[in-house]
Amino acid sequence: MANGISRRGFLTGAALTGVAATAASITGCGSPKAASSKESAAASGAAATGYSWETAPAPITDIAKTVDTEILVIGAGISGCACACAAAEKGGKVTVVEKTKSWNGRGGGFGAINSRYMDQLGIKVDKVNAKQHWIAQCASRANEDLIVKFFNHSEEATNWLLDKAEAEGCSVMVGAFYSHDDVYAEQPGYHMVMAPQGGKLTSTGFVGAELCYNDAVKAGAEFVFEAPAEQLVTEGGKVKGAICKTKDGYVQFNASKGVVLCTGDIGGNREMCEAYAPICVEYGFDRSQYTPTGVNTGDGHKMGMWAGAQLQDLPLPTMMHPQAFCWFHGPFLFVNDNGERFMCEDTWVQGKSLAINRQPNGEAWSVFDANWQTDLVNGLPYGGGMFWDSFRPYGSDLSLAPAYFETQIPKYIETGMAYQADTLEELAKKIGCDEKTFKATVDRYNSMCEKGEDTDYYKKPVFLTPVKQGPFYALKVGPALLTVTGGLKTNVDFQCLDKDGKVIEGLYALGNVMGDVTAVDYPINVAGNSHGRCITYGYLLGHDLAGK
Repeated sequence: MANGISRRGFLTGAALTGVAATAASITGCGSPKAASSKESAAASGAAATGYSWETAPAPITDIAKTVDTEILVIGAGISGCACACAAAEKGGKVTVVEKTKSWNGRGGGFGAINSRYMDQLGIKVDKVNAKQHWIAQCASRANEDLIVKFFNHSEEATNWLLDKAEAEGCSVMVGAFYSHDDVYAEQPGYHMVMAPQGGKLTSTGFVGAELCYNDAVKAGAEFVFEAPAEQLVTEGGKVKGAICKTKDGYVQFNASKGVVLCTGDIGGNREMCEAYAPICVEYGFDRSQYTPTGVNTGDGHKMGMWAGAQLQDLPLPTMMHPQAFCWFHGPFLFVNDNGERFMCEDTWVQGKSLAINRQPNGEAWSVFDANWQTDLVNGLPYGGGMFWDSFRPYGSDLSLAPAYFETQIPKYIETGMAYQADTLEELAKKIGCDEKTFKATVDRYNSMCEKGEDTDYYKKPVFLTPVKQGPFYALKVGPALLTVTGGLKTNVDFQCLDKDGKVIEGLYALGNVMGDVTAVDYPINVAGNSHGRCITYGYLLGHDLAGK
């Protein structure tokens, strides 16, 4: 519960009255009827408990025109483009409405449980380990049926996307940068798709989104940009379409087969983050590296809730990675701004982010000495993953790992995010912490390295690398919010559910509008799974809707 509102409490009492009024006053075909005075009073008079979206807005009645389609996809991100492409390729009449000027893709790649590229490399995902770690990292609050559906269909959807990549001359790399730790076990399968130089692809982010967009257009899908959806159209408890604001006025899109919410997360809406994912607000929110900046404001979450859909259990999980400052920090000694050690450093990226988030200024320093290259390579067979390892292809030599970071550390120093010093005392001054405190922290850490046992935080002995030989380094580390990966409850067919667990006919959710695939934390043990499930679920739902 946050600010006096719980997930179930959202759609009860006065707030539900406002939703009902909206649902009753917007019809799915022809010109919407005007709301009665009783309905308008219910919509405007519902008592809010503190958040701007708790009361459904008054019905939009000044419709400039209506457009009929079969499948309406709201949002042209990764999941929206994948769904539209799959549906159009199966003969569905698809319309995609998007609030920005273009389709959107971000990030470097996507995760897969299997693919033909993985087969060629002899890569096998331990599905039992992967699924059980996923559930454990989500505190057993995720929907296992949805996760299993991703596991069972990831290969088919991934190969579908790889076909598109190969047709455009893209190169694909399966990354080796995953942790081999038995406690924080991660799996191989992160695919990076690179557009060919001089080709017609324009993406500087995730190429897969552009591939799906282009093929969706080829297959006949219509994209309407700068047309934010503002309300769903309901009739008799069924979602029939949506009303979008365009340069020509409000347009009502009627969808005979279904409306798919693909509007992204709530990460650009501070108020919603405060309500539903407060852990990210203090530091991670303001350091967000999500693009387009401020666009994903929970639009689909709000429209879905106004139509009766329920959120998953709160708080919503966050994807926070320790990349606000330096992108390299390994498993080395971490100290806060006071020069004090505060955690076991050989943990996963979410663990690092959350621990650092609780420190002064929400930042920390990764401290290591002149032997860092050797220490890094020696530890990679036992740990690793993001921010430990460079972007190496699967099967490459571990000795190559330091090369990228050797070029980056001087750049970090130039920008003031890192320091190099000949003595620990000098390094403490540059960090800005008390010299005696910092020196005592390093001395204690070194003594435990010599003994081979970390009695403060129980780091694995292989990662106990001393800080003794200059020059010494301190790299600033801090959490950045990438996305909030929680949303509306759905069944295994991606249909939104109401407060009683019943299907809301005609309404579907994908991507980060969709809930219960992650909970509490984002399970990085299957790296890139957020994009991976956008592709897989979009592919599956597009085919299902086209076949209805």
